[in-house]
Amino acid sequence: MSEARLLSFVQRYPHPTALARRLPDRRAFAALRRLECRGLVTRRRGQYRLTRRGRTELELTRAVTRLLVRTR
Repeated sequence: MSEARLLSFVQRYPHPTALARRLPDRRAFAALRRLECRGLVTRRRGQYRLTRRGRTELELTRAVTRLLVRTR
């Protein structure tokens, strides 16, 4: 699963139980830990949240994706 997709899941479903229902495999939680180390995601009160850097990363990825779709 791509980082951008995982970030969008965190944005929509911050609670770990809701994330577990949406994500097909448990490897995503290992990826979430890596995103935490990079400063894109934080855990507060048992919920995952995007940091400012994570929101910026997600917005940039979405913008690049829109540009690529338009040029095809």
